Amino acid sequence: MGKNGFLFFIFIVCVSAVGSAQIVNVEKKRSNSTQEGWHGSVDFNFDVTQNTRTILSLGNRTNVQYLKDHHRLLFLTDLDRILADRHELVNKGYTHIRYNYEFGKKRRLAMEAFTQVQYNSVQLIQYRHLAGAGLRFSVYQSDSLKFWMGTLPMYEYEELTSDIIERNFRQSTYLFFFYGQERFEFQTINYYQPNLADFSDFRLTTGTTLEFGVLTWLRFATTLDLTYDSRPPDGVPN
Repeated sequence: MGKNGFLFFIFIVCVSAVGSAQIVNVEKKRSNSTQEGWHGSVDFNFDVTQNTRTILSLGNRTNVQYLKDHHRLLFLTDLDRILADRHELVNKGYTHIRYNYEFGKKRRLAMEAFTQVQYNSVQLIQYRHLAGAGLRFSVYQSDSLKFWMGTLPMYEYEELTSDIIERNFRQSTYLFFFYGQERFEFQTINYYQPNLADFSDFRLTTGTTLEFGVLTWLRFATTLDLTYDSRPPDGVPN
């Protein structure tokens, strides 16, 4: 790829870090590991296709966590950009940082704070910045059943591609339910984020997965991911 091409790739990845999905499903990416220290993964992809058109694809996925005593730090990125003959087809991404402090020996109550930047040209979001803090607690927890709830007030600053700027305070509330046995797993994660000044303006995201063993060497899994925005930018479907 040459020196100039490599530098261009690094530049795009770094620039992309300023901002994708409407609501990031953090619970789906949170590790259950209790091992202290750093762990996770960082992936980059770079692809060029040359036929009747030149298609350039860049991407980055990061899921890195740090654990120490009662402290947990989570760092996520998800960046995608696709160009066809220099015409932009996809340009979206987010960077999310979340800190948790877990109380008590059983660690069923935690204080958490987060910040997130994202963008999505298809949804006409040029730049969105979120920051919030609140509590996360375990309603019930056993080896086979987990029920967590979190609630965090947050501030939202949003710039649309139409140059409209919005500033809102939202309440981000989520419910996480998991049930698993040796050959069966079911989990659902639901986020609800209303505008505190106008509850008719809200976002809702749900992610549900069902997985079970068919044979000892074969498993079946199905997933439903749904996001709804009651008041998207003009021209963008709910």
